[in-house]
Amino acid sequence: MIRHGLITALAALIPGAAFAHAFDTGRDAYGLFLEGAEVILTTPALVLPLVATGVALGLWRTEGLLAAWPGFLIGALAGFALAPFAPSSIALVPLAFGLVIGVLAALLPLERIAAALPILAGLMGLAVVTAALEGHGFAEIGLLIRTGIFFAANMTLAVAAGVIRWVSERWPGEVTRIGGRIAASWVAAILVLYLAFSLSA
Repeated sequence: MIRHGLITALAALIPGAAFAHAFDTGRDAYGLFLEGAEVILTTPALVLPLVATGVALGLWRTEGLLAAWPGFLIGALAGFALAPFAPSSIALVPLAFGLVIGVLAALLPLERIAAALPILAGLMGLAVVTAALEGHGFAEIGLLIRTGIFFAANMTLAVAAGVIRWVSERWPGEVTRIGGRIAASWVAAILVLYLAFSLSA
């Protein structure tokens, strides 16, 4: 039973060919919002890079998320504007950024690159939103779907950073920081596999 569950979970992580997300315009307002949120929450190539970024911000400092959030918001909003012009290869960009951020969080004391973290968060917001809307023009996607995408991206980032902060405050010490770095290395390792499968596909 456990073996079958593990096989199913691993199979779900294996990417297929990259296609633009299809949106259903016949739903009610709440359904459209949820549809936008589902694009982020059900796509590993978008969720995992956001988790890597949140973990890095949580490891950086207690208020790391708040310090980097303005950059992320600006990047995400820019992503809405640039998405219609993005090539299909944009789907790989969040994976690459997430891998870089995950490796940095796993290997470096993040205080050394403090100035770069808000910039990396902004680039992640740009990459994730652009990839989520790749292949769709300005008029194709309504405001409610865009709101769902924006909300889910921010929620994922906040939850990942919040978990690291909560654990660090509850059990302060070097062991907890090492655990956070281990978590970042796991996310980075998954991103390496996912990126390799995406490139081979």
